[in-house]
Amino acid sequence: MSALSPPEPPADLRARVLDAVARSPMPDRRQVRLREVGLLIAAGAATCALFAFFGGVRVGPRPMPLVIATAVGTAVIAVAALWLGVARGKSMIGRPRAWLLATAVLAPLAYLAWKVASTVPFPEMDAAWPERPGWRCFRLCLYFAAPPFAALLYLRRRSDPVHPRAMGAAIGASVSAAATVLVDLWCPVAHLPHLVLGHLLPMALMAAAGAWLGGLFLGLGKS
Repeated sequence: MSALSPPEPPADLRARVLDAVARSPMPDRRQVRLREVGLLIAAGAATCALFAFFGGVRVGPRPMPLVIATAVGTAVIAVAALWLGVARGKSMIGRPRAWLLATAVLAPLAYLAWKVASTVPFPEMDAAWPERPGWRCFRLCLYFAAPPFAALLYLRRRSDPVHPRAMGAAIGASVSAAATVLVDLWCPVAHLPHLVLGHLLPMALMAAAGAWLGGLFLGLGKS
């Protein structure tokens, strides 16, 4: 053996490595899927617990048809945003960048348009509430969105080789759209400045935070 050759490994090294691998097998796809679903269920349960803690559904002075119309419309927008922004689709690298960016931009605008349109048949509900400018709704939207936002960033870490920032922005916008469904069930105010501050602004901020964190954590090779 040449003097420059590396030393021979111990004879039992390979056997010990194989034995360690056998004792600690990689989880199969079903196990991974169960863990992902479990984490998302836990995140959803945390959001529901926060919603209940802050009072849950509050119909208040709103007529029930308005509550139902608002809830159904915002839920449809949230589901569409989650499907476009979070589901991978048929591609291993996820949705195209254009789809993700469209989700981040259009989900908040679609929400605001529906909220205003659904309130038109009830003009008395568009009145200003000077004592409620929207800061509490602003905080609630961030609280409700935080658990699923963190869970999805964790599950998608180091998974996007081409557009991690766009994916992060879409995740932020879609989970905040879902959180806004709960905020709307809690908040009876439909005055436009209140909606912009308390409901729309947190969605935009979540999309921006998602883009920033996506660049840090979602790209391949990111730590």
